[in-house]
Amino acid sequence: MSKALITDKEYRRFEDIIYRLWYVYEFGQGKSVRLTAKESQRLKQTLSQLKQDHPREHDIIIRHHLERVYYTTIAREQNVSEGYIRKLAKNGAYYFLQIYDNNKEE
Repeated sequence: MSKALITDKEYRRFEDIIYRLWYVYEFGQGKSVRLTAKESQRLKQTLSQLKQDHPREHDIIIRHHLERVYYTTIAREQNVSEGYIRKLAKNGAYYFLQIYDNNKEE
């Protein structure tokens, strides 16, 4: 199996962004975590573009990070190894950050 496309530092940045999105999704806007309207729109555009370009990675990211479904469960459902699902998730994070950074420039 080939190596994931993302570095540990980039993956940590991805996790920070997704955590803020999850917190707002789960609990709403709070004192500790807030999303501006512009940032919220940017995340929506990023996720919709990711879904168009990489639907499988998008679904894994959404299910694992926002809906809290374990990689093991997803792997069992798709009849593949958990390592393969983890790699798809990391590659999805890489694609997410590429799109997210491109949306910043627009």
